[in-house]
Amino acid sequence: MHPKIKSLVKPIYAAVLPFIPWLLQRKLKGYLEYRFWRKLYKKKGLHNGHFPYFFTDFFGLKSSWYENKKVLDIGCGPCGSLEWANTALLRIGLDPEVCRYWKLGIHLHKMNYVNGLVEGIPFRDASFDLVSSFNSLDHVDHVDTALSEIIRVLKPSAHLLLILEVNHDPRPTEPVEIREAQLKQKLIPHFELISWIDFAIRADHDIYQSLLDSTRLDSLANDQPGIVAAHLIKNSQARKAQ
Repeated sequence: MHPKIKSLVKPIYAAVLPFIPWLLQRKLKGYLEYRFWRKLYKKKGLHNGHFPYFFTDFFGLKSSWYENKKVLDIGCGPCGSLEWANTALLRIGLDPEVCRYWKLGIHLHKMNYVNGLVEGIPFRDASFDLVSSFNSLDHVDHVDTALSEIIRVLKPSAHLLLILEVNHDPRPTEPVEIREAQLKQKLIPHFELISWIDFAIRADHDIYQSLLDSTRLDSLANDQPGIVAAHLIKNSQARKAQ
């Protein structure tokens, strides 16, 4: 879509969003997500070479840390985000469009995929040593429920890695507004904060390239749009998010 047209569509969509039935929103979002990946798949293929860096050095972890760990990647997409983690005991990608992603070749991957929503993660309490959500938390339908479920499936002292765009208006595939200050307030009671870094976001909204450009900010002043990269460890006595 042409940038000028997109700039007109965004405020219109934000205005009418409250009046669109939830089920229709969910179907539209799923279709647009799959269309994005299918277009990329046909144009230049789906690549996952950037993931090892973002799961390790970027957050100060070593690849050896993942040995015999159980890892869950929320909103994983079809690229094989955990293919590199071949020493992990369990590596699962959770995404509501997994059934569609079979057409994009995920059956060739060695990691496991589960079709499902983060608002109802289909695993028991305290199942995972690490949960990641890279460019996916603002794609959910209910942030508070999603956070509660993430906290529930993390073991005590387990790690949470977050990369997400914050402070933006609703869009068809990112329907929720996540304000950085509110997100931090929700997480702090349940986690020890290892790192919380703000980044500027490129005009093309390429999340990973924005992080590689290393345009770090002291803060996102006045709720300006940007990216948060956060590394947290669950408190031993953490309660469910309210």
